[in-house]
Amino acid sequence: MRKVVTLITAVVITLTGTVAVTAFGRDASRSGNRAKVTIVSDLWFELVGQSQNSATGVIPVTHIHYGYLSWVKGVSTFGVPQDEATAKFTFFADGTTSPVISDGPLRSVTRVGTLTIYRDPSTNSDFANPDTFRDGTPVLIARYRHQGINSTLTGAISLFSQDTITFTRPFDSGHGKVQLGKVGERFTEHYTGQNNMPGPPSAYFIGYAVSR
Repeated sequence: MRKVVTLITAVVITLTGTVAVTAFGRDASRSGNRAKVTIVSDLWFELVGQSQNSATGVIPVTHIHYGYLSWVKGVSTFGVPQDEATAKFTFFADGTTSPVISDGPLRSVTRVGTLTIYRDPSTNSDFANPDTFRDGTPVLIARYRHQGINSTLTGAISLFSQDTITFTRPFDSGHGKVQLGKVGERFTEHYTGQNNMPGPPSAYFIGYAVSR
């Protein structure tokens, strides 16, 4: 009789253990579904911003540009109305400037620095206060090198930038987790703008960025 009781106990323990393992596996699977991340490798976003250069005579010459993303492929970017105060994504970049190269009325500068894109649900950005464009949560950081060209006749600006992602992480898009690109991937930026020297701001610009 004692042997029978022992055998039954062993069977119950074995069955209970199997159920526990099965339940754990099911929960893990569900958790995995919740954690699914959509990686947007084909990046495409549009930007609206302003820039500010350091005062004349400051060495090294520094530069910041900041603003908001007016459109991001696959992600909702605005509340209502559509402006900096309702933008859900902002950016802030800083860098150093090379000596100016002149060619007639054209002036060219090369800059290197870091661009950070923020997820900012607070929607409190204000061009009168550049720091409000970097008070969100960083979702992408990239190292950039750009060439800006401006006309001394019209004040018109054009800019090309190549960026390499050094950090990116998922964020809640409202329709699941999304991640903008992967570390090591590259994208280019293209801006058109207008000088406003000495400012502030030093310039206004609108542009876009796309994967290489």
